[in-house]
Amino acid sequence: MPGTVCAAAVALVGLAACSQGLDPAGLADPASCEGCHPDQVREWAGSMHAYAADDPVFLAMNRLGQRETGGALGDFCVRCHAPFADGRDVESLPRAERGVTCVACHQIAEVVELHNGGLRWSLDRTMRGGLGDPVETPAHASAYSPLVDTAALGSSAACGACHDVVSPAGVAVERTYAEWSESVFARDDVGLSCAGCHMPGRDAPAARGGPTRRVHDHGFPGVDVALTPWPGVEVQRDAIARDLAGVLAARLCAIPAGGGVRFDVTLDNVQAGHAFPSGVTHARRAWLHLVAEEAGVVVRELGGFAAGEIVPLDDPDGWVLGSRFVGVGGVEVPHVWEATGIESALLPPAVTLDPRDPAYYHAVTRSFFVAGAPDVVRIVVKLQPVGLELLDRLIVAGELDPQVRAAMPVHELAGTETEWLRARDGWGCAP
Repeated sequence: MPGTVCAAAVALVGLAACSQGLDPAGLADPASCEGCHPDQVREWAGSMHAYAADDPVFLAMNRLGQRETGGALGDFCVRCHAPFADGRDVESLPRAERGVTCVACHQIAEVVELHNGGLRWSLDRTMRGGLGDPVETPAHASAYSPLVDTAALGSSAACGACHDVVSPAGVAVERTYAEWSESVFARDDVGLSCAGCHMPGRDAPAARGGPTRRVHDHGFPGVDVALTPWPGVEVQRDAIARDLAGVLAARLCAIPAGGGVRFDVTLDNVQAGHAFPSGVTHARRAWLHLVAEEAGVVVRELGGFAAGEIVPLDDPDGWVLGSRFVGVGGVEVPHVWEATGIESALLPPAVTLDPRDPAYYHAVTRSFFVAGAPDVVRIVVKLQPVGLELLDRLIVAGELDPQVRAAMPVHELAGTETEWLRARDGWGCAP
């Protein structure tokens, strides 16, 4: 399996690296970093950065896009999933050059553009980090760079170069960096960079035998997970569940209405430094699951999709968050290379700390009617990283193994689990 090969290569090649000098070609291989940085390499090896050029959905989408555009898609997807492919077939790349490797971050010399992989690399013997006083090592030269300093807001630009994507037609396919830059988290008085959330810190040596530093996890949890055998899958899922738990705040209130009860559900994006969901929102599906009971019998359920059931973006009865591509004439189209626009229904991030500013109140409320006299209502928000309708298109096109579909998870945001009880809460809001 590719993941097993990756882990084995890291373990075997890296052992002697800490005491010997490495040339640029040696530094380009993540396995060479393990001798000095075993924890960081282990964390990275289980990350979506390491998996980026092995992800079967990316590979299938890239193959389909190349076929349908006659190759005109070029390196549009590859330049971020495999930055050093240099025009080569990404699926034939050697292990050392697959995915977003160590030098893809630690040898960034300049952010040229804030989208589509707009980075320039030094590709020399110097590894850049966030430490102002790195310990000398024979393995490589070391230098400080604000582009990889978690505490520096400017480091978010290095992330934005790949986490904002603009299609050849000018469509903002992904806006995670742009969303962050417009949020309160990008302000100097708040000062929380992308890595500030996605690379939690701990006190430990930055390198084997070195002094204790403030170092950062290289697992980069987001919402995507490996869909084929890969190191650290369960560790990644646990980290995702941890980080998603407090992203949204939910409020559930009951108001009497003719013949039943109106339930107002408010979702507030309180912790994400960007919209929710973010990233490939044309593929993501987040939704409200609401269950109402009366005397132990379910009298209404919204968003109760069964395992393997497609979650439609236009569910007329429920509340689904995501985006759709539109083409010429405003007609919905399935793929980025067909899109001339994008329409989104997302939860915006906080943009101000001033309660006098109307923009301070950015929560979104939707109302749902339940007939009769329900005595229990429960809600929770769920998130599927890639919607099954997209996977089905790739399967029908012959580009994706159907087993990948069954591996697609559904995350539950524990912080949104809320229960209203008539006997306890009456006509009001759940505590």
